[in-house]
Amino acid sequence: MLCHESTQKKLALCNDCEKTLPFTEKIQNPDFNKTIILFDYLFPVDKLITRLKFQHHLINASLFGQLLSNKISQLYHNQDMPSLLIPVPLHIKRLRERGFNQALEIAKPISKQLKIPIDKKSCYRIRHTAAQSGLSQQDRLKNLKNAFDMKKPLTTKHIALIDDVMTTGQTLKELANLLRKNGVETIDVWCCAKTPRSFD
Repeated sequence: MLCHESTQKKLALCNDCEKTLPFTEKIQNPDFNKTIILFDYLFPVDKLITRLKFQHHLINASLFGQLLSNKISQLYHNQDMPSLLIPVPLHIKRLRERGFNQALEIAKPISKQLKIPIDKKSCYRIRHTAAQSGLSQQDRLKNLKNAFDMKKPLTTKHIALIDDVMTTGQTLKELANLLRKNGVETIDVWCCAKTPRSFD
């Protein structure tokens, strides 16, 4: 995918290119029970995510999902896995513009590899929010206040939220708060990349 050379691996990525990727250190976030993030949002990961979201390079979602699955399997060891995956929902307007939800596309290979079902219908976005990256801390909170809702409470008590980039963490926190109010007890976050501002 990066060097355009052939590889014998199932991933669309050779060993040499994989070693150059900006893998992140272990993440602790008090808002979630467990947080797994693959990369810092740096080159070439930023380009791969941009191409996924705005140029329909869906193969990038497959790559991220496979790499995340591998890391998840390593980090959970004998711990209980979530029993449901929830990709962060897009507002219907954004979904129509883009044609797909990148978080759902990333979740698909994770679901397949870890054998955990995806729920893409219970949670939905009720407000078309501005991008978090250019906002102040106070505006971030206002931007996402009551941005999500649920069609019905979940019977599942342990879920994982899936997203592409954690910019401020507020989107995931808002969705997690909604889920907790509706009976979910354990919420993990699995994400492809984080920006330097993720935990401001």
